Amino acid sequence: MQSTLSLRKGCPAFQTGSQARSTRRRLAAVQASSDPLLQKPLARPAPPAEQAPAAPEAAAEPVPAAAAVASSAPSGVTIEYQRQQAKAMQKYFRELKFTDTVEKAKVFGWTRKNEINNGRWVMMGIGIGLMTEYATGVSFIDQLKLMASYLGLVDLE
Repeated sequence: MQSTLSLRKGCPAFQTGSQARSTRRRLAAVQASSDPLLQKPLARPAPPAEQAPAAPEAAAEPVPAAAAVASSAPSGVTIEYQRQQAKAMQKYFRELKFTDTVEKAKVFGWTRKNEINNGRWVMMGIGIGLMTEYATGVSFIDQLKLMASYLGLVDLE
């Protein structure tokens, strides 16, 4: 019993709220200080040296701002680039959610839900027709002919 309690004492699942918060703070501080990308830079990076104007063909292609900033950063990934990618992802998932909502809201037309319901009604009709054929001896096709003649759609006599 004593060994079980000693094992549970250090387990995060058995810690109180304040103990868990202090543990998370310590872990976050260690992770932030050990990651070189999260540390503050010691000095500002020098601006890129100006180059002579390039050929007119090269000037026709504009360089995105994120690419220019990324080339001067040592890691290649900047906060601005991440921000742009996050905005693009948000836009993509917003559009995806919108199209999904539109598809679910469709009532008429060739939708998956309508086709499933049509198939269920057809299966039920065929099942009822087969049970009626078994009970009365009238074939399924003859049942349809009788129904059409009773409704006045076709004159079979």
